[in-house]
Amino acid sequence: MSYKPRQITIGGHKYKVVYQKNLEDFGNVDIDKKIITIRESLSTQDKLDTLLHEAYHASLALSGLSYLLDDENKEEALVRAFDSILLPVIKRELKKMYKTKGN
Repeated sequence: MSYKPRQITIGGHKYKVVYQKNLEDFGNVDIDKKIITIRESLSTQDKLDTLLHEAYHASLALSGLSYLLDDENKEEALVRAFDSILLPVIKRELKKMYKTKGN
C-alpha cells in the first residue's frame, strides 16, 4: 500500500498535495497557493511525516502564530520539536486505539 494523498484539509482550508521527483528538501508548503509539495522518492512513512510537518507549518501560518516568530529558523525549530516530541505520542496513541478498536 502506498500512502499518497492528493489533498489535505488544514483549519478548514484545502491544500493540494503534489509530488516532485527532484525536490531538494523532503517537502515544502506554499501558504498563498495552498500547495504542499513532497519529494516523490520518500518512503511511505517519510511521506506521512513530511506531510504532517508541512501541515504544521501551514497551521502556524493560518493561525497567525507564524507572525510571532521573527525568522524561519525559529519556526523550523518549533515544527521540528513537534515532529520529534509530540508526533510520536500521537502516532503511538492512534496505534493503541486502532489495536483495541475491535475489543
